[in-house]
Amino acid sequence: MRSSTRGLRRLAARGVQSSLTPGAQQGFLEQSTVVADVNSATTPHKVADPGGSVAWLYSSACAERPATPLTVEETSTSDSSHGDAFLRELTAEHGPAALYKAGRLSKKYSQDPRQEATIMQLQQLYEGLAAALGAPGGVALSSCGKTRRSGLTLVDHKDVAHSQTHWWQGISRVLEGRAAEPAQAKLPKGLYMYGGVGVGKTMLMDLLVKCAPSQFKLRRMHFHDFMLDVHSYLRDFKGSPDPLVQVADAFTKRMKVLCLDEFFVTDVADAAVLSRLFQRMWENGLVLVATSNRVPKDLYEGGLQRDLFLPFIAQLEERCSIHDMNSTTDYRKRSHYRRGLWFAKRSYRPNPTQELVERFEEMVSNVGVHLEPRTIKVQMGRSFKVPEAGGPFAMMPFDSLCGQPVAAADYIALAQDFHTIAIEDVPIFTAATRPQAYRCVTLVDVLYEHRIRLFASSEGTPMDLFQHVVTRADAKSKGTDDNTVVDDELAFASQRTVSRLIEMQSAGYLKTHAQEHAPHLLLALEEAEQAQDKPPLVAEVQEPQAATA
Repeated sequence: MRSSTRGLRRLAARGVQSSLTPGAQQGFLEQSTVVADVNSATTPHKVADPGGSVAWLYSSACAERPATPLTVEETSTSDSSHGDAFLRELTAEHGPAALYKAGRLSKKYSQDPRQEATIMQLQQLYEGLAAALGAPGGVALSSCGKTRRSGLTLVDHKDVAHSQTHWWQGISRVLEGRAAEPAQAKLPKGLYMYGGVGVGKTMLMDLLVKCAPSQFKLRRMHFHDFMLDVHSYLRDFKGSPDPLVQVADAFTKRMKVLCLDEFFVTDVADAAVLSRLFQRMWENGLVLVATSNRVPKDLYEGGLQRDLFLPFIAQLEERCSIHDMNSTTDYRKRSHYRRGLWFAKRSYRPNPTQELVERFEEMVSNVGVHLEPRTIKVQMGRSFKVPEAGGPFAMMPFDSLCGQPVAAADYIALAQDFHTIAIEDVPIFTAATRPQAYRCVTLVDVLYEHRIRLFASSEGTPMDLFQHVVTRADAKSKGTDDNTVVDDELAFASQRTVSRLIEMQSAGYLKTHAQEHAPHLLLALEEAEQAQDKPPLVAEVQEPQAATA
């Protein structure tokens, strides 16, 4: 077979080329050069294309030249990767894996087997999308065999079949004056990542978001924002024969890839529409990427009319690869920023709210802002009253935020008007304040998603807030009292809330807040971090003697 192939190459080189115009000859040379490389040694060869750019052609290169020239720059491997087998094997030049490798080499990310497995899944998804949607520079050179190496080179997966006659098809196209047409791959399955709080799900998904080319038509949303859009569209299409189909079609006209952060279903209205909505969007070719604290089979567990939701779970498991990211490491708890952002009641602080008010008023007065009542607009013509607001700063009691019939739309409007919010008297939740606890979960999700700087006063630390909330399994093993809230959904969600409240006090989070909302604060944050005598910067959630540890 190999000698036959060589003979065909010689025939092509001697006979066919002479009958072509100069421009076609160049196109033929490109085609035949790639073919000639298929059975060559594994060392790469440089081949110049008509535009002068350089492609690296390996022995595994496919017979057809890619529609877009692959311009691969050699990347010098940092010394820090020499002892790291995973980084040595990570050869992707594009996609989330390339960003992740750069982060690891710069010490931005720590070595974590769960994150490594996840980035492999995301890279495979990225390359599958690039192949299906024709994104330039997105797909690594691939093998013509039954399997190919992904950019990670650690995972084998199926590739689009390439016939040994493809190079003849390429010659035929040149003879007929037609451009080479790469085979269109099928859209890949989506990815559903679940695991505990702070393990890096959102961070890794955002690497995919960051590197996605325009052909992906990717949209990244928090689940709360997504469901608000869904219900808003349903009102717009009210009166049409099937509003849900109209909503799904409207969404898939705007996006091909939907990245949903914190997939978390508690509302019966959301549960009722998700199955048919996603069924239609998947039929329209949508690829879903999602993060969640819960495995799909546990979504909306114990919810009203859950039978209506079960078809969605079955579809989700069919349309997405389900990836377990459980890890014992909560990275949010690694960086504590010692400053008075959270004022907890202690023996040395009998009135934390008074301290919060004094600190907040001093801060806003330093920038020349005067606090006064303000009313902000919310979706659907509603409004929300803020008792004390000035410029981008707002202060209000917890009860006005979570003790009233408010929802995610109110919190989103608040986050769009203010970048710094102080909340007075956050309670420790009990059976009597279960609704407030659920609203607190939603509030923190929204503030975190919008990178809002949060000040708060409370009777306890963030770790104390949900101490009475337990799962049914814990209730059976440990017992309950009048204060206990037995609620699996709230118990899982509260872990995320506590983790986020802790992260919102970290130097990294406050830097991100400053970059997005108040760049003038960056220098002060960097100086405080670099100072030898660092001020007590973790929101005083610990006793003074523990804060110095």
